[in-house]
Order: sequence, then structure tokens, then C-alpha cells
Amino acid sequence: MHTALRHFCVLLVGPALLAGCSAARPTLSDHMTNPLFAERYGEELVNRMTELEIQKDPLIENAEKKADIDQVREQWMERAKKARDVQREGATGEFAEMKEYVRGRALLLGNTLYLSTTFESEPGPSLHLYLTTAVDPRDIAFPDPTAVDLGELQSPYGAQTVAVPNVKDFSILRTLVLWDTTLDRLYGFAQLSR
Repeated sequence: MHTALRHFCVLLVGPALLAGCSAARPTLSDHMTNPLFAERYGEELVNRMTELEIQKDPLIENAEKKADIDQVREQWMERAKKARDVQREGATGEFAEMKEYVRGRALLLGNTLYLSTTFESEPGPSLHLYLTTAVDPRDIAFPDPTAVDLGELQSPYGAQTVAVPNVKDFSILRTLVLWDTTLDRLYGFAQLSR
């Protein structure tokens, strides 16, 4: 490998490896605080345990393993139901894409915003999440005076939990907007409803 290319690779990969080693990775328990993540995880685990029986997996012939499978299925059916119940306490919405690809669900629950495991967006130079009273950010000069900047998107892919700063009345915040502050570009938005 050419020396300049090798140095570039070390510069590019080195900090990423160091960041991965020093940063605390979220645990499964951390992810389970996101009701959208918990619902999907629970439902998929229940489906997997059910599939073992449908497919007549040899595991179910072992009485102990069969009991474990049944217990896991029951436990996670209940946890997925509780996650859905918690979601009903907040406001949810599906992202609609504009000029850039974006999809997924959002949940505003108290002073916390959750993005679903299916959240995806095209990357941008400076993607920020905003909450606003505007129903449709295309109808106004955005960001509008009511827009609350929640900060830069943690990642363009996957479940996320974002703290919402103190807002006097969460019920008036109607829409979550994904906006690139460098490009002044609307990526997408999710109208939140209870």
C-alpha cells in the first residue's frame, strides 16, 4: 500500500477505533427505555419463540427448554404490550420525506423524544431535530419562532433517545422536523398526534 494512502487510512480509522473504545456503548437495558425499541424487540422475540414451535425445532422436545421458551414468550408479550401502552401516553408520528430520503416513527413522551429502530435518513452535514407548533414546515419560513432545536441528530440510522429542553406546554408542539442547518434544507417531518 502506498505510504500516503496508509497514513490516510490510519488518520481515518484511528480516531474511530479510539472513540469506540472510550465511549460507553448503550446496553440492551438502555435501549429498552425507548418504548418504540422495546415494542419491536418484544414482538420479534415472541415471534422467534413461536417460530421454534411452528418449525418443530428439536429444542421443544426438551421439557426444560420448552418451559423456557413459553416463559420468554409470555414475558415478552407482556413487555411489548406495556411498550404500546406507554406509547399511547405520548404523541407519535411517521416521518414523511421531502427532498431527501427519511423514514421511521417518532414518539414524544413528556420531555423525551424517541426515534424508532426503523428510523433512517440520508446523511447531511448538520442534521438537527426540531419540534415546532407548525403543522407543516413547508408552509412557513422554517425554522419558525416556535421551533425548539433539540440538537444534532445522533445518527442517521436507528433508534435514538433525545432529551427535550424545558418547554412550558408540550401539547402545542405538533411536528418533529429533520432540518439541515448548514444547507437550510428540509429532509422530512413527522406530524405528532395523540
